[in-house]
Amino acid sequence: MKGITILQDEERKKRYLQIDIAELDKRREQIEDVMDGLIAEERAGQPTISLEALELKLRKQGKL
Repeated sequence: MKGITILQDEERKKRYLQIDIAELDKRREQIEDVMDGLIAEERAGQPTISLEALELKLRKQGKL
């Protein structure tokens, strides 16, 4: 994707993502989609809770 560069560490492993700020404004939605995918991939396999359990927890905390 134009405006995004993947940088490598000393061991030549892909490690960093450099985003051109000018391109960020032009392609914000696409970049957000990429970031959402990365977050979802990172969280795969983590425990989940149901929507009902989350709502109950938030009600007990007074946040709903």
